[in-house]
Amino acid sequence: MNTLNYKALLIKSVFILFIRAIGIYLLMTLPLLAAQPVMYEISAGYAISFGWIAGLLFLLLFYFLQKTKIDIVAKKIFSYASVAIAVLVAFQTMEITGAQYRIWHSGIFLAFPAIAIIAGWISLAIAKQKIDHLLIIADNDYIKVTDKNIFSVYEQQSFE
Repeated sequence: MNTLNYKALLIKSVFILFIRAIGIYLLMTLPLLAAQPVMYEISAGYAISFGWIAGLLFLLLFYFLQKTKIDIVAKKIFSYASVAIAVLVAFQTMEITGAQYRIWHSGIFLAFPAIAIIAGWISLAIAKQKIDHLLIIADNDYIKVTDKNIFSVYEQQSFE
């Protein structure tokens, strides 16, 4: 399905996934606030400022994933892999720009991208039904359903 409404729904869904992943990341790194408040602030700032790169890259990867003609199970697996790819590219972008060059290269600080990937996976798992519908609709272009019927179903569903 290649309608403008469907693309808007895709962008809206990925944006909500991204916002949820940022929130989960901030909650998962909350114990750091007690140990090192400055480090938590730096981590939160980087997650917000460089996270949009991961969000946009995931949107592109997910869009191209929908266009492929592979099994729905493989698409789900690749969507989780897309989260990891997007986060690692954003982390590498942070490295290229020299953001806190000495802090992020070793030790416990390498756990931050791992925590971000886990937060993205949790966010994707929470929206499993929405993601499944997006993949199934894209996979079943041959089904003749009106956009109004499809999008009324989406408006009734929540991200819970």
